Amino acid sequence: MATSIQNFVTIKAGKLRLSPTLEINELVQATRAKGNKVVHLGFGEATFPVQKDVLAAHEQHSRSTSYMPVAGALELRQAIAEYNARRYGIQIEADQVVVAPGSKPLLFALFDILKGDVLLPRPSWVSYEPQIQLANKRHFWVETDEHDRHSITFEALDAAYKRALEEKADPRIMLINSPSNPTGQVFSPPVLTVISTFCQDKGIVLISDEIYSDLTYDQEANPISAFQISNAITGDARPSKAATPVIITSGLSKTYSAGGWRVGYAIFPHCESGRHIRDTTLAYASECWSAASAPAQLASIEALGTSCAMNSYRRMVTSLHSHCTTRLYEALRDLGLNVAEPKGAFYVYPSFQPYSAQLEKLNVRTSVELSQWLISECGVAALPGSAFGEADDGLVGGRLRLRMATSYLYFQSEADRYEKGYAMLERAGEEQELYLPLLDEAILSLQGAVQKLRDTPK
Repeated sequence: MATSIQNFVTIKAGKLRLSPTLEINELVQATRAKGNKVVHLGFGEATFPVQKDVLAAHEQHSRSTSYMPVAGALELRQAIAEYNARRYGIQIEADQVVVAPGSKPLLFALFDILKGDVLLPRPSWVSYEPQIQLANKRHFWVETDEHDRHSITFEALDAAYKRALEEKADPRIMLINSPSNPTGQVFSPPVLTVISTFCQDKGIVLISDEIYSDLTYDQEANPISAFQISNAITGDARPSKAATPVIITSGLSKTYSAGGWRVGYAIFPHCESGRHIRDTTLAYASECWSAASAPAQLASIEALGTSCAMNSYRRMVTSLHSHCTTRLYEALRDLGLNVAEPKGAFYVYPSFQPYSAQLEKLNVRTSVELSQWLISECGVAALPGSAFGEADDGLVGGRLRLRMATSYLYFQSEADRYEKGYAMLERAGEEQELYLPLLDEAILSLQGAVQKLRDTPK
């Protein structure tokens, strides 16, 4: 008796598709393999050379093949605690930290472990929504500002919360990401206070994905996190007494260009509920991923250190991302697109809504169709806003959005990355003139795309 292939996987799993970020990367590679030129703005992988001392530490520990503790190497957890405590001016201990093979599995573990449904800002990183669905939870979009697509008001939070209750859901989790993928925006202290206060008042566990937190362009401003905001709300000197837990996740993939090493971490509050969630996460981890790579963990101790070399590396990386991403933003703004100035990470999030009439003539009505037109007609790869939760018939400010990443605009190859990368970082740190031909090519291609739209009758 023949068996349908649909009978081998669950209905929920059968609805999954390849993550849009990975999918577009493979599409670009396939297009280039056919001899076609593509400007790659679709994949947000940091590509700078790994800091030399960190690279040497990884090579030194390459023979470390034993399993690490499930929670992570103690020295690494101490480094993570000390680094974040120093940045945020709060007390954090090593026993609050859990290390994993990337922050992505930690986020899924938290969605799977915690009770309740999820409030999620619109737009949000592509993997949050499918992770929530795989954890058998429902998500409810929190609408953001129509211009920057990031800022959140009390009214937007309250509307999403009430909508969840009306639909008989149980909203007990919220996830935020700042600086943001896809928008490149950063929460202001007042907005972060509104979010944190709302979650405390409603008993909502707040997960703060801070994978880009080092890459905030205003390097003179003090770093700010929901983890420390909860102190001010509860009036405590440390976040251990918060009525409702706030959990940080982060890792090495963005600031340190070490995504392939797969090192992420979570920091839990020191309160009773925080310790309980941490212990449950450890039990979950022991049955799922066991531990992160030993050489990568041991090298990460060096990365998260506060030596002059590491502090300088972080400053240079941020300066270079700021320079390149701001230049792309200025070009998009000058082309008449609706786009907010980025404040962190390496993304811009323009809307082509000003050219909606011309796009309509080209039978382009959705962000997916816009993305397809841009790569097929103009040789530019970018991700559609719908991949991040934008509705093509939703708020006007969310329509015809594309997320563009600048992280592939520095080097032609892996060899190029290490031959030229360190000198490029130093020039950025010293605010010297930078030669970025791939950025220039991207801007020219986008100028050509917009010119095609301008030449199209309304």
